Formats: sequence, structure tokens, C-alpha cells
Amino acid sequence: MEKRMTQESDRISELPKHIAEEILSRLPIKQAGRTSVLSRKWRHKWRSIPRLVFDDQCTRKNVYGQPLQNLAKIIDRVLLLHTGPIQTFVLSDKGLSATRDIDHWILRLSEVSIKQIELCIYAPRKYKLPSCLFNCRDLTRLKLYGCSATIPPSFEGFKNLDTLYLERVGLPPNGIEFLISRCPLLKHLTLKNLEGITRVSVEAAHNLESLNVGGAFLDVAFGVRNHLESVTIGFDDIIGSDNANSSNLHKFFQHVPNIQILKIGNYSLKCWAFENVPPTLPRALVHLNYLSTCIDFNSKEQILTVICLIRSSPQLRNAVFQTQNSPKKQQTTGIATMADFWKDHHHQSCCLEQLQVVSMRTIFGTEPELEFMKFLLTSLLNLQKMIIRPNDRTIEVKLLRELVRFRRVSAQAEVIILNPPKSHCKSCY
Repeated sequence: MEKRMTQESDRISELPKHIAEEILSRLPIKQAGRTSVLSRKWRHKWRSIPRLVFDDQCTRKNVYGQPLQNLAKIIDRVLLLHTGPIQTFVLSDKGLSATRDIDHWILRLSEVSIKQIELCIYAPRKYKLPSCLFNCRDLTRLKLYGCSATIPPSFEGFKNLDTLYLERVGLPPNGIEFLISRCPLLKHLTLKNLEGITRVSVEAAHNLESLNVGGAFLDVAFGVRNHLESVTIGFDDIIGSDNANSSNLHKFFQHVPNIQILKIGNYSLKCWAFENVPPTLPRALVHLNYLSTCIDFNSKEQILTVICLIRSSPQLRNAVFQTQNSPKKQQTTGIATMADFWKDHHHQSCCLEQLQVVSMRTIFGTEPELEFMKFLLTSLLNLQKMIIRPNDRTIEVKLLRELVRFRRVSAQAEVIILNPPKSHCKSCY
């Protein structure tokens, strides 16, 4: 009887190896180490977990949020005692200042056929990556934040790399293009706020499926990307509307014929918004089904550009629009011009059949925003839902009062007003 009870109470020791590893890999490294007290068989299991994550949860903090333990010593000890293969290594702790130790850790990782590395360094100065990082030839995912690097001439490439994420990273001229050209299987690429880089080419990424670019880029050369399905763009305001022209708009969409998801953040729409926007693109976006854009509702060029994109996308079902400017700027800029624009445009209102769900985010209840919503409600024949998230609770009553007055061409259109976000958004994406 006693033996039977012992067997039933120690079922955790009999768990299959892959299940035990899965449990441990989902725990913070500190909690994984504590599983050694569960049973004799679990005493050393944590030492062979393939996924090592060192983040803010690894060290105890005082009441001021300052670490009470030395993270560098913890990582040193874990790597020293680790006995199995390491597939993933994540370092993302804002309190880490001893960046010199990272060199030794990367050297260790370069010797164990590591698959995924994520280094997020929040020190005042960028961390200079050691050349041995480029010896990790089995990498499938690489994420770098707050680093700088010089790619060695002998670098043969990351032949298995599927995902590359670079943010606040410093590279030499043409370093991005050289790195991309050495990653033949690259499918997912993110480039954000790269120091000193305003122009970049992704033409060498022949298998690219998703692209996310943001920051002070003036130009991104795509080449023809037949596999590219998802694009997120978040340019800074410094690009200015002076760079907007029809060739930007036509060239971009000519190069991404199979795009399905398009997210236009920050001030990116400005580089496509120009005078005399055509009703439709020369070539229809036959696969686009999701559009999200940050928009200045006081800019008729941006509004016409959005309408052009909607008309050019026969499969578009879901669209998200987020306010770009503060209510004060919306209400004091070009009121008469926009009033005349909407007066003329409502008279020539076009019927748009495909859109079914529209989301309006960070709405202040200004006249430009209301006019845009009125246009959508009177133009979208098959609209099912318009979901509105105001920026403040105080404007909910005003929104309801105005929206009730607007005519809807879709008999099934439902207007839903959500609670405001807990924190105010300053920009898109």
C-alpha cells in the first residue's frame, strides 16, 4: 500500500523527457532552477533545458526596482553548469551594465550550434558585437537591439537564417545589404532606427515573406518581391511631404504583387500622398485583405491615397485607421479647405463593396474624423462592423450623438464604441 502511494505521488518523475523539457522551457530560468527540489530525477534537469532566457524576471528587485542580484554571475553559473544543447539564448534585462561579459557568453554559444539568439542591450553606449557571433552558422533567428557590429570579410553567411530583427543597430555602409545577401533563406526581416542608415536595399532577399521597416529611412529598394505577403512601414516625419510623388506609390505596389497585409505607420503615408491622386492604382492589389494606416484626417491627399488603396484592393475585408495628429492640430489646420473637400466628395460618393470591418483607433471626435467616418458609412455597401476606440471617455456621448445622424448604406452595419486605451498612443507602431 505504501509503495503504491509513493508511485502515485511521484508521477512527476515519470514524465517523458520532452514534456519535462517543455515545462522547464516555459518557466523563467530562476523558477526552472527551483524545480531541482521536486524529486531526485529532477535535481539536474534544469541544467539541460535548451532555451535560456535571461530577462527582468531573473533577478530579485528592491522596492525601487533595482536588482539585488548580479545577473552576469547568474548567467556565468548557468552556462558553466549547463550540460545539454542550447537552442535559444535570450538576453533582455534593462539593468544589465556589464557588457564585457557578453563576449564570453557569445563565444560559448558559437561552440554549441545555437539556433536562436536575442540580444537586447539597453546600455547608454551600443554594445560592440564580437566577431565570433558570425561563426554561429546554424542560426535560424537573430534579434539585435542596441548593438553595433563589423561584419568580418571571411563571413560565409547564415545559411539557415529565417528571421532577422535589427533595431538601434550600428553597421558600416552597405552592411545591411551584405548581411542580407548572405542569408539565402531569409523570410522575415525587421529594420528599425538603424544609426546613420537612410537608404537600404532588400533586393537580395529573394524569399522574403514579411518586412517591417521604420525610422529615418528615405528610401527602401525592394526589387520585385513575389513572395512578400506582409509589409509594415513606419517612417519618421523627417521624410516630409516634399518626397511624395506618384512614382513612389506606383513603384512600391508594382514590386509587391502578392502583398496580403499592409501596415502604414507613423508618417509613412506622406510619401505616397500627392496632389491628383489617381482613383485606382495601375495594377490592382488582388491579394490585399488587411490594411492598417496612421492618417492625418486633415490632409485631403492622404485621404484620397487611402481611398485609392481601398478601390484598388478587391479582396480587402478589414481596415484599421488611426489618428495621426492631436485634436488641436486637426481643428486648426485647413478647416475651410477640408469642409469644401468633403462637400464635393460626398456628392460624388463612390460605392465600395468589399470592406466588411473597419476599426477607428485613437479617435478624438474632431470634425475631420467624423467626416471620414460619415464617408465610410455612406460608401461601404457590405460593411458589417465599424469599431471605434475613442482616446478619451469624455467624447463617447458626442460620438454617439453624431454617428446616429449618419446614413448607412449597409443595412447590417453595426457601430461599436470600445473603452479608451489605458495609455494614450503617441504614434502608430
